Amino acid sequence: MTGAVPSAARVAELLVRHLGCDAAQARACASGLLGLLEAPTAAAGEAVRDAGARGGAARVRGVADTNLPGQAVPVPACSGAGAVPGVSGSGSAASAGTVHGTGSLTGDAEHHALRASRADGRAGTVPHSSGPGPFHAPGISPGPTDGAVDLATAPGPAELAQRLYERVSPSGATAVLLAVLDTEGVLRLTGAAGPAARTDGDWSRVPLHRVLPLARTSATDHQVWLDDEAGGRTLTWISARSDAPDTARPAGARKSATGAGGRTATGTDALVCVVSVVSPGSALPAPAARARLEALADCAGRRLRGLAALGLPDDGVRAAWLGAALDAIPVPAALLFPVRGPLGRVVEFTVDRCNAHATGLLGGTPEQITGSRLLDVFPGMLLSGIFDACVTVLETGEPLDLDPFPYEEPRRGVLHPALLSVRARRVGGGLLVSWQFHDEQARLTARIDDAERLADLGWAEWNLATGEATWSRRMYDLFGLAPGSGPLSLGALAGYVVEDDLPAVVRAVQSLSRNHGPVWFEVRTRAAGRLRHVSVNAELVRDSLGNPVALRGVVQDVSRVRRVEAALDASRREAERRQLRMAEELQLALLPRAHTALPGLRAAIRYQPAENCARVGGDWFEATPLPDGRVLIAIGDVLGHGLQAAAGMAQLRNALLGIAYTGADAARVLECLNLVAFHGHDESLTATGAVGHFDPVRRTLSWARAGHPPPVLVRGGRATELVNDDGTTLGASLDPGYVCKTLPLAPGDRLILYTDGLVERRADRAGNREDLLLAAARRGAAGSPEEHLETLLSVLHTNPEDDTCVIVLHVES
Repeated sequence: MTGAVPSAARVAELLVRHLGCDAAQARACASGLLGLLEAPTAAAGEAVRDAGARGGAARVRGVADTNLPGQAVPVPACSGAGAVPGVSGSGSAASAGTVHGTGSLTGDAEHHALRASRADGRAGTVPHSSGPGPFHAPGISPGPTDGAVDLATAPGPAELAQRLYERVSPSGATAVLLAVLDTEGVLRLTGAAGPAARTDGDWSRVPLHRVLPLARTSATDHQVWLDDEAGGRTLTWISARSDAPDTARPAGARKSATGAGGRTATGTDALVCVVSVVSPGSALPAPAARARLEALADCAGRRLRGLAALGLPDDGVRAAWLGAALDAIPVPAALLFPVRGPLGRVVEFTVDRCNAHATGLLGGTPEQITGSRLLDVFPGMLLSGIFDACVTVLETGEPLDLDPFPYEEPRRGVLHPALLSVRARRVGGGLLVSWQFHDEQARLTARIDDAERLADLGWAEWNLATGEATWSRRMYDLFGLAPGSGPLSLGALAGYVVEDDLPAVVRAVQSLSRNHGPVWFEVRTRAAGRLRHVSVNAELVRDSLGNPVALRGVVQDVSRVRRVEAALDASRREAERRQLRMAEELQLALLPRAHTALPGLRAAIRYQPAENCARVGGDWFEATPLPDGRVLIAIGDVLGHGLQAAAGMAQLRNALLGIAYTGADAARVLECLNLVAFHGHDESLTATGAVGHFDPVRRTLSWARAGHPPPVLVRGGRATELVNDDGTTLGASLDPGYVCKTLPLAPGDRLILYTDGLVERRADRAGNREDLLLAAARRGAAGSPEEHLETLLSVLHTNPEDDTCVIVLHVES
């Protein structure tokens, strides 16, 4: 550097005005810079060598075999390559360019000052030692000042790590790791270099719980040599000193957390900066090499502290790709960062971000989980051991894979049980964790199993391309198979179907091939010696071209349903038989005892109930003498069957006898019966009937009918129906219009009165039943009334599904 050397006061003024240094720092820095500028090259180099020697001898490093975690290490005045000469820990001038204590430039001030020093060094004003000293170990390139300047001007943590590695690698170092413990207690990787350095921050080789207390309990910088878990040695520089917070920050940098990172022994909160140099082998380097490594680590640490004061940019673990990866995970997942206590141990995790699937056991949402503490969201992780397992993953890098296990989460004094699986991987300085509560899935599976068991059904699917089959658990029970035997093929299923039901299977297959919809059919199967009724719903799965690719279906055991139906049907039939037997008994009890000898008449009467008890109806008859000497002859049929029809029949017959004893004619009797049917308790009572009075003195028949078949008169070998078209069915109208007609009879005449069971036969569709009736009436007229009646019944084959009542009257001479 040429020209006049500026005064110390002028340099101090420039440092205060343009670089933001305080007055004490400015004066000390100015004194050191001017000392370098004024000294000859050889003298300057000698001064540096002397300072380095004194610094190396005076520095007390951390004891390598420290036994207690967090044990304090005596810390001397700090010096090393790249320090600004002439500045001491208290801010006073020191000798021969050695920097002691904590005084240093930070931020842009440090950057500009060291850049100026570097420029002066290139100009030849900063001497380089060529003699023996702490920076001239064998195999180590000289020039601590050049190395310090390069480190002090590194633009960012990544470049700083690379530059430091280039300077320490000749000594055998394999990795350099730089990190900052931020205001939340989260250790964030800021730079890594070397073949042994993992890009995600392999801090398992750095026993932070032993070095962090040094930063927490002292305001000075510390360097310690410790054995790592891989059998090597690690030099760790650590500091929690606070640099100038008011220095301008680069655009895009995060706000400086200085003053809030961690409280030091001085009472000032600051970020904790860590520089670690990892070397193989357990032996300490030679003193000269060790001194050089310590000086370079010290310079890199102070530069890292200055960058941290400017504001740390977002590191790789906060990159956008990680958020996209979290969102792509189909189960709840989150990124966790550790929170460390005063002794450097992990005491908590912060949920930095989580995906949309994230949920807590008690309904926590992703918005509630993000930004919270892990044990606040999942307090049960501490008692279950998951928290300690996550700490182990963070420290060792070994992944965590916990299959579903019982988990309990305490809330308000109550333990909420769940089934939980957890996965954890280390990413950068944090953890990528995924979890899943299996309670809902387990409950859903259990409910499906219970539904299949309770409904006696199972589902199955056959892949028509590969022949593979998938069955639910219940399918094996339906076919009497062990689950370990595997599902049956489609061809083997036919062997379990009862042979008589195979046509139903064939029809179902044909329907599936023709149609695109599902089919239903029911067959009987025989498995394990048990006969089952199974209901099958099946459908074909087709591809986009319409080709069948799979067959799936639901099979339900309906044997119990069929047994219940059969039992109910048997009970119903038995109840009907019992009811109809009661109706038949009631009907027979209400019918009069047949009188074969009547005044002026001989009678043959036959009541023939239906062969099927279910068809018991309301047929009735009456043939009895009246007090006035006439004979009451009546026949009728109540519409319907069963007990109700029998009760209606009893109601009309009882009314008939009461009305007939009044002496009313046949038409008047029917009118009264019509009123009974119309206004009775059962409005549905409807009946047909024919009523007549035989006068034995005059040999006349006065009769009327209400919708009933007319009587047949057999006389002289001819059979004709009596004509009386007037009158409607009983109970159909209040104005029935019944008319009484009188017919004179002669000795030997036969009158036949009957119900429709004699002439109605549902299975007979040949001929006219009325014509057959007349023919049968002529054929049997020569015999007695009983023989005549038998002829009628045998020729006409009465309707077995209906009651039949027939009266044959023979007029005596």
